[in-house]
Amino acid sequence: MPQMAPMFWTLLMLMFMFIFVTFVAKLYFYLTDQLSAIKHKIFSCKKNYWSW
Repeated sequence: MPQMAPMFWTLLMLMFMFIFVTFVAKLYFYLTDQLSAIKHKIFSCKKNYWSW
C-alpha cells in the first residue's frame, strides 16, 4: 500500500522528534540541577569561610 508510506514516515519523524525533545529537556534539567548543586556547594564554602 503506497499510500501508507507518507503516514509511516510522518509517524517515524514525530516519534524521533518526541524522543529528541524529551532527551534535551531531561539533559537541560539535569545540567541545571548539577549547576545549582555546584553553586550551592561553592556558596556554602564561602559562607563558612568568614567565621567572624
